[in-house]
Amino acid sequence: MLPFLLTLCDESNRAKIEHIYNTYYDNMMRYAISKLSSSGKSDFIHLAEDAVQNAFMQITKYIDNINFSRGERDVKNYCLSILHSEICSLLNDKEEFYEFDEKLYQEDNYTPIEEIEIKEKYQEVVEAIKTMDERYSITLYLALCEEKTVNEIADMMGISTKTVYTRLARGKKLLLESLKEKING
Repeated sequence: MLPFLLTLCDESNRAKIEHIYNTYYDNMMRYAISKLSSSGKSDFIHLAEDAVQNAFMQITKYIDNINFSRGERDVKNYCLSILHSEICSLLNDKEEFYEFDEKLYQEDNYTPIEEIEIKEKYQEVVEAIKTMDERYSITLYLALCEEKTVNEIADMMGISTKTVYTRLARGKKLLLESLKEKING
């Protein structure tokens, strides 16, 4: 895969791509296998390989966005956040990723019609999150769907907690605007 990636970038970025690939490939595979093994798919290893390959394609495409001067931790977190996004996309393509958790609403005794409406509204919100700018999309997904704390998100993404709070506030505002447009449009 590395030789292919190197053909996609210009000469000045080949050393960066090679460094990232050689340094983080194993970590990214472990992360992807860990996340996908809990999806219940029997072919989670193949899905993990696909996710890592897609992530490296994105990393190669946006190599100029990676700030190596901030240290290896930031590079690793950037790579893992891209990979996380790819895993989400892969599972969503399989129509299993954003399944509605019915257990949350069983105790409220909703009618079947109300349950369907809740599921549809949940799916609309998730779809709106997926269409947002990646900074806000990943941050909102981690906070709202995976219920990660601000500190966990900051560590995963390699950003400060203040930045996480800012992205959450802006992301929620953009999400509400998007949903209002959909309702009014």
